[in-house]
Amino acid sequence: MDRRKLLVLGGAAIASIGGCQFANPFDQRDRLRIAGLLGAIPSKVINQFEAASQTKVEFKAENLPSKLWQELQNSPNIVRDKVPHIMSIGDSWLDQAIAQSLIQPISPNLLEKIPKWQKLSPLWQQSVTRNNQVWGIPYRWGATAIAYRSDKLKFDITQWADLWRPELAQKLSLPDDAREVIGLVLKKMGQSYQPENLVAGQDVFVKLTKELKSLNSQALTYSSDSYLQALLADDTLAAVGWTSDMYKAQKQNPKLKVVIPQDGTALWSDIWVIPNGEVAIATAEWMNFYLTPAIAAQITSLTDAVSPSSELDQVPASVKADPIKFFSQDIFAKSEFISPLSASTLTQYKDLWTKMRSGTL
Repeated sequence: MDRRKLLVLGGAAIASIGGCQFANPFDQRDRLRIAGLLGAIPSKVINQFEAASQTKVEFKAENLPSKLWQELQNSPNIVRDKVPHIMSIGDSWLDQAIAQSLIQPISPNLLEKIPKWQKLSPLWQQSVTRNNQVWGIPYRWGATAIAYRSDKLKFDITQWADLWRPELAQKLSLPDDAREVIGLVLKKMGQSYQPENLVAGQDVFVKLTKELKSLNSQALTYSSDSYLQALLADDTLAAVGWTSDMYKAQKQNPKLKVVIPQDGTALWSDIWVIPNGEVAIATAEWMNFYLTPAIAAQITSLTDAVSPSSELDQVPASVKADPIKFFSQDIFAKSEFISPLSASTLTQYKDLWTKMRSGTL
């Protein structure tokens, strides 16, 4: 999933925090080295952590999740005392990171030093657990959503089925992502976003193929990184993408309306992981700090995503009223994380995607 590989449309930028010198990051060997996503961390949080833990932080910010993933991939080639002790990655890269031995599991002893982990919902705990091992700590989340031009369309979009309306013919942008597009069609059909076998039920598969073919005829473009530009430029009238991008864009342009489809959607999260061979004394303290009520409230209120903490009483009522960040429990209950699939099922997705994109369905 190429989630949030987007231009930066706004949000609080971290210019220099915790004494970090971006010209030469991680040049202090006695500090906790962290690599994170620009705009995902309120600048004052670093200072608050340093004051609470008496630990200095060297923070390196990247403006795209894909850059953090590239940095993690390159970490085995970096001098050990330059590798971050903790890194943020999108959950879509977690299984690749495990398979490539780029990260290490969080040991039971370390988990005991993260008491807020125990208070997380099983949903969040399971999302980072593989074979009874915990591989990361989620610290913020969002969802796949629809953004549309409320000044151009004469109807409200409320569900996935609205993407098939004639008013959106050749005016729709879809992600360049098989799991997302096939998943939303399955949701429209009342199915799971990710069945283990696409061809298990012949009637369902026939309908899925038909729906994909008609959706493809609606699409002007497939993009995971420029869909908002096309929407704002009037090239498209609706786009499927991710709430973090849309949240920032909507703040700048009230003509955009964002909706979480009532059928349910896909969920994503950003997680803290530990690069292989890197364990610092304050690692657990940092991960736990991010789930404390005061910091969870800041993540939720001041950034474009929501903390997974169950202790969000300190979040202002005005933020909790935001339908992008806090959509209904009914919709949330129908939503799913995009999880690993078997090689045979991934081949089914690939074949179906190739045929749809080539117009040979």
